[in-house]
Amino acid sequence: MEQKKLKQIAIIGLPGSGKSTFATKLGNILNIPVHHLDKHMFDGKKKRDKQEFLSVKSALLKEGFWIIEGCSFSTLEMRFAQADTIIYFHLPRWLCIWRVCKRLFTFDKRIADTGCLNGINWLLIKYIWNFDRDKRQGIEELRQRYPKVDFLIFRHPQDPEKYLEKLELKRFYN
Repeated sequence: MEQKKLKQIAIIGLPGSGKSTFATKLGNILNIPVHHLDKHMFDGKKKRDKQEFLSVKSALLKEGFWIIEGCSFSTLEMRFAQADTIIYFHLPRWLCIWRVCKRLFTFDKRIADTGCLNGINWLLIKYIWNFDRDKRQGIEELRQRYPKVDFLIFRHPQDPEKYLEKLELKRFYN
């Protein structure tokens, strides 16, 4: 599928899949503001009130250009309805669990600034492990409901960097 102009991009997928890092890099290349949902969903380690989160989310979607990154399924349809592109990080769950665990032992200010949770508990591991089983059908239904949205799937750890390299080359030669 030919890529349209990237203006409103939603990045979804498993915790630990690399969404936040990718979104930051993509935002720098495209010069588009990046919004990390974890920053809006959590106040430190405490989850915000749902209505407060939804109103912030609605305001973000009204902006002309945006990259919104995160796994909030309560607002996923809002993003599908507004996005021109959805990028789904569908990496192996064992890799995502490893990356979440690795966060405990390494500090990366770039990741910390995105609001990513830097703790781990059994519920998070269970969420990652069961993500495909629990969320795949809902994602596919939204994909069918919004056929005009470009839907990209990154299945391998190299896919995000390959995509960014192609995008940089395309922008360089245009």
